[in-house]
Amino acid sequence: MMKRLILIFSFFAFLAMTGCENPAKSRVYTEEGSKLLLRYSKFEEAEETLTKAIKYDKNNFEAYYYRGCAKVNEKRYQDAIADFEKAVELKPDYADAYFNLGRTYYLLNDEDKACEYYQLAAKYGRPNLEDYLKRCK
Repeated sequence: MMKRLILIFSFFAFLAMTGCENPAKSRVYTEEGSKLLLRYSKFEEAEETLTKAIKYDKNNFEAYYYRGCAKVNEKRYQDAIADFEKAVELKPDYADAYFNLGRTYYLLNDEDKACEYYQLAAKYGRPNLEDYLKRCK
C-alpha cells in the first residue's frame, strides 16, 4: 500500500514539474493562428489560437510574434509591444520581431524608438529596410 502511494505521489510530482508543455501541440496552434492572421485577417481568433500555442510552449517565440501582429491590427499597441519583446527575449536575433517593434513604436509616434528597432532588425538581417532607415538620424 505504501509503495503504491509513493508511486502515485511520484507520478503527480512528475506531472507538476513538467507542466502542460507540449511543443508539438503548440506548433499546430501556431500554424493555425498564423493562417487565421495572415490569410484570413481574423485577428481576434488568431490571438486566441496563438494564446493556446503559448499555453503549450512558453518558449514559442513565433507564437508571441504572431500574437503581437494580431494585436497591432487591433490597435492594441502596448500589448503588441509586450509580445514582440517576449519574442526577442526568447530569440534575440529575431529580425522580424525587431522590425515590428519599430513599426509599432512608429504608430505610437515614437520615431527614436522606432529607429532603434529598425536598426536592430537590419543588424539581424531583415531585408528592404532602406525606406525605414532613411528617416533615422
